[in-house]
Amino acid sequence: MKNILKISTVYLVTIMLMGCGNTTLQKEGHTDKNDTEDTHEETKNTIALQPKQLNVMQIELGTLQSVNLGNTLKVNGQLELPPQKMASVSALLGGSVEKVTVIEGDYVKKGQVIAYLKNPEFIKMQRDYLTSKGNFSFLRKNYQRKKSLFEDGITSAKSFQEAEALFLESKSNLSATKASLKMMGIDISLLENGKIIPTIPVKAPIKGYIQNVEINIGKYISPEQEMFEIVDNEHLHLGLKIFEKDIDKAKVGQKITFSLTTKPNKVYEAEIFALGKAFDMSTRAVKVHAKIIGNHEGLLTGMFVDARIITTTSSVKALPESAFVKENGLDYIFIQKEKNEDTIVLEKIQVNKGISDLGFSEVVFINTIPDNTVIVTKGAYYVNAELNKSEFEEHEH
Repeated sequence: MKNILKISTVYLVTIMLMGCGNTTLQKEGHTDKNDTEDTHEETKNTIALQPKQLNVMQIELGTLQSVNLGNTLKVNGQLELPPQKMASVSALLGGSVEKVTVIEGDYVKKGQVIAYLKNPEFIKMQRDYLTSKGNFSFLRKNYQRKKSLFEDGITSAKSFQEAEALFLESKSNLSATKASLKMMGIDISLLENGKIIPTIPVKAPIKGYIQNVEINIGKYISPEQEMFEIVDNEHLHLGLKIFEKDIDKAKVGQKITFSLTTKPNKVYEAEIFALGKAFDMSTRAVKVHAKIIGNHEGLLTGMFVDARIITTTSSVKALPESAFVKENGLDYIFIQKEKNEDTIVLEKIQVNKGISDLGFSEVVFINTIPDNTVIVTKGAYYVNAELNKSEFEEHEH
C-alpha cells in the first residue's frame, strides 16, 4: 500500500513539473510572438526603393519650404512685358525669304541678322542711289561754278537759280535714297565702293529671345508683314487685376507670392512697383504691376498666374499638397531615413496640416525632425501604395 502511495506521489509531482514546463514554454512562445510583432511595428512604416523606381513613379525629394500663408488678397493675372521690351519684326519692302538664321527660343543681340530677303527691286534701289550720287556730284560742281560766275556778274540770276534748284533737288533725293537703304540694312560704304548687295538683311531691333517665327525659305513677305516676334524676358513682370472693393488693400512695396496655373507647386515671389490709375469699367478692376524677385526660369510672357498679395506676414514651414497622404482621417508624409547607391529607405510619419494656399500646406510635426530632412515632395501617394502593397504581401506569407 505504501509503495502504491509513493508511486502515485511521484506521478503527480511529475505531471505538475511537466505542466510547469509547458507553461514556461507557452510563455516563452508568447514572448517570441510579441517580439516579432514589436519588430513588425518598427518596420511596417518603412519601405526601401531603388532610385530607378523613384524615377519611374516620378517621385521627387526635397526639403521643407518657408511659405508665407498669412493674411493675403487673392488675385489673378498674367505675365507681361513693357512694350519697349517686345518687338515685332517686319520688312520695309516685300521680298522672298533667302535665308533664316534663327529658330524659336534662340537668344539674339540687338542688330543681329536673323534673316535675308531677296528682290530685284533691292538691286534697282542701290543702282538708283549710285546714279543719284553721280548726278549730285555733277550738279554740285555746276552750282558752284554758276555761283562763282553770278558773283562775278558773268551769268544771269536766272541761270544761277536754275542751277541752285537742280542741285538742292538732287541733294534731297540722294539723302532720301541713302536713308531708305540704311533702314533696309544696306552698308552704304560697301555700296559706294561698287559692291551691290543682292539680299537685304533683316536685323533684330532689340536683344531677347525669338518667340515666334512666321517665315520659311522661299516664302514671299509683303511689306509690314510680321516675320518674327522677339521678347526680352529680363523685364518680365506681373500684371494683376484688383477689383474695386479691394483697391485700398494694395500698396507699392507689398510682397506677392504667385504660381503658374499650370504648375501650382512652384511658388515665386514678386513686389508691387506700380498701381494703375485707370479704372476698367467693364471688369470693375484696376491693374497692378509687380516685379519678379529672383529666378525667372520657366516664366514666359502671357502665362496666367494665381497670386496672393501679402497684407500680413506669417511665414510657416510648408510642403506641396502632393507630399501628403491621408489615411483614416490622419495625414502622413514620407521622410528619408537611409540612402546608399542601391536603395533609399523612406519612413511614413504622421503629421498635422495647418493653413493651406497656393498648393501648399503648413506642416505641424508631432515629433520634431531636423530642418534639412529629405522629404518626398511629390508622389507620396505612389510611395504609400507601394508600402501598402509590401505590407499585404508580408501578411500573405
